[in-house]
Amino acid sequence: MAVVNVNGISGINSITAQSNALDFYNSAGNTLSIGANLTGNVTGNATGLSGTPNITVNQINASGVITATSFSGSGANLTGIAATTDVRTNSLVVSGVSTLGNTVVGGGTTQLVVTGNARITGILTIGTGSITLDGSNNQLKVGTGVTITTNGIVGVTSINSGQLGGSRNVIINGAMVVNQRGFTGSSGATASLAYTTDRFRIDHSHDGAVSAGQTTMNSTVGGNAYADGFNSALHYRVTTADASLAAGQYAIIQQLIEGFNLQGFKKGTANAQQFTLSFWVRSSLTGTYIAELYDVDNTRQVSKSYTIDTANTWEKKTLTYPADTTGVFDNDNGLSLGLNWWLAAGSTYSGGTLNTSWATITNANRTVGQVNFLATAGNNFFLTGVQLEVGPTATEFERRSFGDELRLCQRYFCKSSNPDVVAVAGASYTTAGMFLSGTANAYSANNVYAPTIEFPVTMRTTPSTITFIPTNLAGATTGQWSIYNIGTLTWVVATVTVQSSTATGFGAIATGTWSAGATITYGAWTASAEI
Repeated sequence: MAVVNVNGISGINSITAQSNALDFYNSAGNTLSIGANLTGNVTGNATGLSGTPNITVNQINASGVITATSFSGSGANLTGIAATTDVRTNSLVVSGVSTLGNTVVGGGTTQLVVTGNARITGILTIGTGSITLDGSNNQLKVGTGVTITTNGIVGVTSINSGQLGGSRNVIINGAMVVNQRGFTGSSGATASLAYTTDRFRIDHSHDGAVSAGQTTMNSTVGGNAYADGFNSALHYRVTTADASLAAGQYAIIQQLIEGFNLQGFKKGTANAQQFTLSFWVRSSLTGTYIAELYDVDNTRQVSKSYTIDTANTWEKKTLTYPADTTGVFDNDNGLSLGLNWWLAAGSTYSGGTLNTSWATITNANRTVGQVNFLATAGNNFFLTGVQLEVGPTATEFERRSFGDELRLCQRYFCKSSNPDVVAVAGASYTTAGMFLSGTANAYSANNVYAPTIEFPVTMRTTPSTITFIPTNLAGATTGQWSIYNIGTLTWVVATVTVQSSTATGFGAIATGTWSAGATITYGAWTASAEI
């Protein structure tokens, strides 16, 4: 082997070495071998290499572009490229983290992060194929059943494991828009078990006094609830305080729900579903409150607490109650479930441990931690936007037309007056929307059969109470109508009673003093089939 030591070589077009090997050494002992293999460190620009030599390098420091037709060997020492992966034409397979411009691939739980725009040609499969994104056809497929396109969603079978359409919200009048009894926040219902806005009633036993009715909201009174589209609320206020409750005393706002409306929860079966309650609330008293589901059919209950964080501020609350595989709701028109908003509770109902799972009722475990809202006269509690639905997630409030909501309410309470008018005994017969007139047959002196009256909807059951209200033409108390005496041409008082009734209507008979023959009746009526 010949060895030549030189400081520089120029003007030589070629060097031919024996055995296709030519070695160059520098003063540091580094070797550059040209032939079958090129080894060592190469720094700077390398030009003029031709043919198909194999190049083995420990390090390449270069600017510009390096083009290679193939790469072989282990990639274990290349950052972000595992020993078993390839870098080849039109394909980059990477484990770990590699940065390509603004794209980060890999790295912990982050599989792909793109800053800026990204384009994928073809179909992107996420996971093991359960979700695919097809940009060419503008569609997203979830599994084999659901496809989302620019034209809509195909293949959805449920929402929250419940029905797609119909009534998701089992609460009636959750927006407090129907108020047939006419109670208001300033002049409300006061008696225990009295209904306020339709389908909501108050239940209490205490030494104070309260009033509850509908209030109309605006941007000042309604706050965030008004901004969410709610114009009415139930307003419950303390008019006389009870700061020291006896053990068995309490105060509740509640809605009672019939079994027919609860079958979607599949309670008492292996497929039982969760209950999710959502509502808007505002209270002048901060602290912990209890909302309870009370299964009347099976004497079971479950409670959840919520917090009023800021006084006199509308807050939206969402509570999810567990499914219950014990105790089926009766599939009938009877009372099956009570939804209770507790406002005060003595030790009989709060002396134990709050029961947050379905269980046989233990009174002491129903309201643990509940504040005493009755403690201060002038306390105000507002409620609206109430929704109870199947499943673990609260969906947007289901808004029904006023007509639909009214018909749902009329199943439990209806009347002859306009929905927003309350008939008052002895009021003027000309009062708009209050009274009706009709013809009747005085089949004998002092007796009249009134025409059959049909209810606007089929009621839940035969009404337990039908009330008659007279005009100022004659009569001044409930249970009366005004009757025209054709013999004397004067209006007289008639005492009216129900002759017969069903869930679809009733017939009445009136007694008094008048002549036989055709006559005229004037008055109003109400009918209640509340649970």
